[in-house]
Amino acid sequence: MKLVTGGLLILAAEHAYAHAQLVQFPNHESAAAVLVPGSFVLLGMGVLLLVWGLLTEARTSGKS
Repeated sequence: MKLVTGGLLILAAEHAYAHAQLVQFPNHESAAAVLVPGSFVLLGMGVLLLVWGLLTEARTSGKS
C-alpha cells in the first residue's frame, strides 16, 4: 500500500507542477507561488513513501 500511495503522490506532484506551468498570465504568479512548492512537498512525501515501501515490503528470497 505504501508503494501505491507513494506512486500516486509522485503523480500528483507532477500534475501540480505541470498545472503551475500551464496557468495563463493574470493568475500565473499566484498559482505558481502555491503549486510549485506544493508539488515539491508532494514529491518529497511520495519518494519517502516509495522508498519506505520498497524497504519494508520487499520479500526476502530463500526464507519460508
